[in-house]
This record gives sequence, structure tokens and C-alpha cells, in this order.
Amino acid sequence: MRASRRGVLMLAGLAWAGHPAGLRAQVVSLELAGRVGPPVRTITALRGTMVFREINEAGQPVGDSVVGEMTASAGITHRVVAAQGGSRVVELRYDSLKSRARLVGQAWKEGAPQATGRPIRLDVDKRLEIESGADALPADPAAGAGILSWNGVALPGRGAAPGDTWTVRVTYRLPAELAQLLEITLRDSVPAVATVTLDSVAARGVDTLAYLTVKHPIGPVTLPASDAGDSAAVELAGSQAASLVWSTGWNAYVAGAGQARVIGRLRSVNAAGTPRMAELTWSLSLRLTVRL
Repeated sequence: MRASRRGVLMLAGLAWAGHPAGLRAQVVSLELAGRVGPPVRTITALRGTMVFREINEAGQPVGDSVVGEMTASAGITHRVVAAQGGSRVVELRYDSLKSRARLVGQAWKEGAPQATGRPIRLDVDKRLEIESGADALPADPAAGAGILSWNGVALPGRGAAPGDTWTVRVTYRLPAELAQLLEITLRDSVPAVATVTLDSVAARGVDTLAYLTVKHPIGPVTLPASDAGDSAAVELAGSQAASLVWSTGWNAYVAGAGQARVIGRLRSVNAAGTPRMAELTWSLSLRLTVRL
């Protein structure tokens, strides 16, 4: 089994580099199988930077400077332990979960340690949507917009061929640093709809790899905020794109990478009638890998 898995990883890595010619177009069943299987350990990692700009009265950015950066990672082992009708019982174990951030010129600040070896059980449907048990999950600093967490994006739960698309609802979680740097109070997430495309399929032995592209806009949306007690508004606009590899043999996502960029523009007027405008650009890179 170990040798077989290593071979799957080699295939994923080669195809990830450029989808080599000769991959056969075919229909593949894209769903979380109900079979009980061995544990799969994934590592999700995130790196982000923030650039701050003042906005003048004409509405134009004035200068720019990198004001913050952060990194995060999570090691998660999961496996299907039972199937009950259309639901699958998935057991998770977080063996590492950490983050750190800093403002430029300051020392790195470590996030509160959240590692836990305690198993968490979730009821998950065949599309990978969590039906129950999500309240027990720790706050995953590496989940980013949720696209590169251990369960990736929802599958169609049916057969699909290259070129097929489907949509899924996702939640983009805004970084806490965005509100801190703008010195405002702001809600922490924005709902969005992502479009997933099956790009190609590669079959080898008992395993089939499905290569997916995920794209979704973030906004444009205007969020109410509070600026030192005064009402304010933040206009958010951006996008995220990612590539994921689903393995039918492992019954899991085995590789992934993504980029996201969000621009937040603050507009507020204090009690004295003085306007305040600023812009913050948040850029993220995300990656998912499997560890043997």
C-alpha cells in the first residue's frame, strides 16, 4: 500500500506540473465514497501580505507600503470510518495547527496553539458537505477561504467528464488584521459562489485523478462597519482561483494550490464631518499536500 501511494503522489506531481499529453478524457464518479478506508494526512499552508494606502479627496491611492504579513499551517488526518445511508462518518485529528503574524518592523506574534489529538467526528454527505459536527472543529488558520481545507470544495456527487462545471457556496473569511489595521469593527466573512470545472482525468490502475479548477469572485460588496463609534462602510472586491486534484483511490484531495486577492476600501465620516478614506490590499497564496 505504501509503494502504491507513493506512485500516486509521483503521478499527481507530474500532472500538476503541466497535465501531460495523453491523458484520456473519460467520465469519473466524483463523490466521497462510503467505503471505510485508511487515514489520509494533509497539510494546508497559507501565506499572506497586506499593503496599505491612504486615499486622497479625489479618491486616488497615495503611496503604498507593506504593513503586515502572516503564515499559517494545519496538519490534519482524516478517514471515513462508517457509512450510514447517504452519509459518511469522517474522523478528523488535528496534529498541528499554528499561525503567526506581524506588522512590518515588529517581531512575529505566534497565534494561540490549537493542536489537538482528540478525534472529531463529522457527518458528511457524498458531495463532501458537512451535515453535522462542524461546531467541534477548531478555528483553522490555514483554511483561508475554505477552498484548500482538508475537504476542499464540494464535489458534484455524480459522474462528470472533462469540461463539466458545477457551482458551490463558499465563505471567504476575512483576516482579522484587515479590521485591526483600518482600526474599525467589521464582520469576519463574506459569502460567495464558486464555479468548479473538471479540467482533465488521468486513470492509472485502481486510482483515477481528477484535476479541478475553482474560481470565484469576492464581492463587490459593501459591508457596514464602525470607525471609533462612527458609522463607516468598507467596499470589498476581489477574486480567488485554485487548482485541486481529487484521487478516487485515496478518496480525498491529494494536492492543491491557490491565489486570492481582495481590496478593501474604507469610507467614513466622523461626528465633526471629517472624511476618512483608506485602502487595504490582502494577497494570499495557499497550498495543500499529502504526507505519507
